Amino acid sequence: MNDSFVSFDAMRQRVVDMLKSEVIPDKITPIYLVRDLFGKVRILVSDAIQEDNTLQRLAAGLYETLGKHGYPAGEAVLSVEDAMLQALNDTAQEIRPGVGVHWVDRLVTGRDWWTVGDSDSQRTPMRYTLFSVKGGVGRSTTAAVLAWHLVRRGERVLVVDLDLESPGLSSAMLARQEQPEFGITDWFVEDLVGQGERVIEQMTATPAWAQDSEGDVYVVPAHGSEPGEYLAKLGRVYMDTTNEPWTTRLERLLNRLETYCDPTVVLLESRNGLHDIAAATVTHLDAEILLFAIDSASNWTALHWTLIPRPTIRSLFTGRAVSLRAPRCAT
Repeated sequence: MNDSFVSFDAMRQRVVDMLKSEVIPDKITPIYLVRDLFGKVRILVSDAIQEDNTLQRLAAGLYETLGKHGYPAGEAVLSVEDAMLQALNDTAQEIRPGVGVHWVDRLVTGRDWWTVGDSDSQRTPMRYTLFSVKGGVGRSTTAAVLAWHLVRRGERVLVVDLDLESPGLSSAMLARQEQPEFGITDWFVEDLVGQGERVIEQMTATPAWAQDSEGDVYVVPAHGSEPGEYLAKLGRVYMDTTNEPWTTRLERLLNRLETYCDPTVVLLESRNGLHDIAAATVTHLDAEILLFAIDSASNWTALHWTLIPRPTIRSLFTGRAVSLRAPRCAT
C-alpha cells in the first residue's frame, strides 16, 4: 500500500492515470469501480466472469495507488449479479473510454446531481424551474411576479412551492385564509400508505388577486393551512420505496397536479444550493432552468464548482446582461 497521503479529491485522477497503462480484456468488462460511503474503492464485476489475473492486478494497483482510500487486493473485488450492475448504470461514468471501465459514487445525499434526464422543450405544459446556488437573489420574488404577469396574459399557471426546508413563496402569494388544507409534504407522507390521491384536490388554491385576470393561477404550498407535525413529515419526503425512488414519486405528483389543474405553464420554486430537492427540479423533471445569481464573489465561486453542464440551462443574473429564452406564452 502507498503510505503517502492521498486525498479524496486526488483519487479519481490517480485511478485514471493508473488505468492508462492497463491492458483490460473484453471478457472481464464491464468493470465498475465503486467509491463507497466511506470513500474507499472496490471493483464490481459480473458473477459470470471467471477468476482472472487482470482483476487481481487491478485490485493490487488500486490499493497501491489510493492508499487509505483503497482495499487490500483480497477484499477489493466483488462479484455480483448482472441486475445489480445494470442498476448502477444511471449513475456510472465511463472512466476509461471505449474499454468498459466505469466510476460510481455511492452517496448519502446529492446523488441525483449525477444524472440529467433528456429535455423535451416541446412538452405540454412547459415547466420552468427557478434555481439558485445562493439565497437572496430574487428567485422567489421573480416566481410570484412571473406568475402574476402570465395570469394577466391569459395563461393557466401552476406554481409549486418546492422549497420545503424554507417555504415562503406560497404564503407570499396566498392570504392566510386562502391556504389549502394540504401541501407537498402532506402528499409525500400520505402517498407512502397509499392515500396520496385523497389529498390532491385539497392541495391547490387560487389567490383573490387573480380572480379578475384573463388567466388562472393555482398555488401548491409546501404545507397546508395547518403545518402540523411538519418536521416529522419533512423527514419522510425523500424516502425511496421498494418500487420507486423519491424523485420518481415527485414526478408522479407533478404529473397528477398537471392533470388536475390543466395548466399551460408550470413554475417550480426550487430550494437554493446543492440540495436533493434542487437536484430533482434541475435534473429530473424535464424543465427549462432559470438560474439566478448576483454579481458577487461568493456567487461566482459557488457557480464555478457546482454548475452542471446542460444545454437547457438559461442564465439570469442580477446586474448582468440577460440571455433568456422567453416562455412560449410571452411575446
